[in-house]
Amino acid sequence: KHYDWGLRAIKSVLRVAGDFKRNEPEVSELALLFRALRDFNIPKIVGDDWIVFNGLLGDLFPGIDIPRQRNWDNEKVISEVCVENQLQPDDNCLLKIVQLDELLGIRHSVFLMGPSGTGKSECWKCLSGARIKQGDKATVRDLDPKAILTTDFYGYVNLATREWKDGIFSCLMREMANAPDTNSKWVILDGDLDANWIESMNSVMDDNKLLTLASNERIVMKGHMKLIFEIRDLKFATPATASR
Repeated sequence: KHYDWGLRAIKSVLRVAGDFKRNEPEVSELALLFRALRDFNIPKIVGDDWIVFNGLLGDLFPGIDIPRQRNWDNEKVISEVCVENQLQPDDNCLLKIVQLDELLGIRHSVFLMGPSGTGKSECWKCLSGARIKQGDKATVRDLDPKAILTTDFYGYVNLATREWKDGIFSCLMREMANAPDTNSKWVILDGDLDANWIESMNSVMDDNKLLTLASNERIVMKGHMKLIFEIRDLKFATPATASR
């Protein structure tokens, strides 16, 4: 259900392929497109479907097999942070953290999916630690949207006095948008998806990057701001949410 092959997915692949071409102009475009399709779809494909996806890529790009682009310095820092956090930096662990890093480079909202205990929180914690070590003072704010009412999450207008009361999420977004620096700023939304709160997030997750509140205030999400959703599954997500 979480697969989406629409225009948004195509746009992301083309952006990545364009970056590859600018960095490696001597490599053929077909090979770079193959790498973009493979490396930026692997993170969202479950194990059973990987064989099918790999077969489709093999049919589309016969005889092409280009290695993944790797930033060894970045991986070394991530490995050091994993050890500091008392984690074992094995290949799978490093790969997931690097994939999150790569996705955050092209998307401003990312879903980390999986049941409890699969390392979703440790993934973004290690990545933020690595960013801080590399001089990017990442600011991370973590909250559970299901722990509070939707009115307390976004804010509401008091019908008796017509006064606006800010919600936790709107306060965080405004604080990050008004910050003078351009260091990474992440909002971690750690809780199951629910139509009550996620549908109002659609305009933030798409290319508008705009949070519109009931008070008619519009908060623009800047380029260094990211939304990371920690969820178990997309059972209650609409196609509009999944495509973002």
